[in-house]
Amino acid sequence: MTRNLLIFLGTFLGGALIALVARAAMFQPHNDHEAEAPSGSNYAAMVSNTPATDHAGDANSGSTKIAPATKTAAPAADPHAGHKPSAAADKPAADGKPVNTVCAICGMDVDPSIPTAEYQGKTIGFGCRMCPPKFKADPDRYGPAYLRNEVL
Repeated sequence: MTRNLLIFLGTFLGGALIALVARAAMFQPHNDHEAEAPSGSNYAAMVSNTPATDHAGDANSGSTKIAPATKTAAPAADPHAGHKPSAAADKPAADGKPVNTVCAICGMDVDPSIPTAEYQGKTIGFGCRMCPPKFKADPDRYGPAYLRNEVL
């Protein structure tokens, strides 16, 4: 019994060692991948975790601004600067029709038989009966995705 166990362990370790050597020999890292941004580039952090209160708004509103990330180079031009916002994008649907066609939580098409919700003055539709409670628990997490009509 112990002889069989030793043979098994020896075979297992030998195979693992061969696999490790083969993977190391065949490994090819990406040629154009860089671990850090080169100095002097216009790289900026995508997230800044230092919130600063918006003093222009009401103190009870709870709105916060994210402090801009420090950049060494000029920011890139906004690709949407020349576009005009559509008139329908700022108004809620008058007939109560949801602004989205896909549920951001489950990814299903919006079911008209499920009650809708309001987010930032716009009507939001859901794909199943499990989604409205999730949305109501954390509307700021799911709301922007609903407005963009995308799945999280």
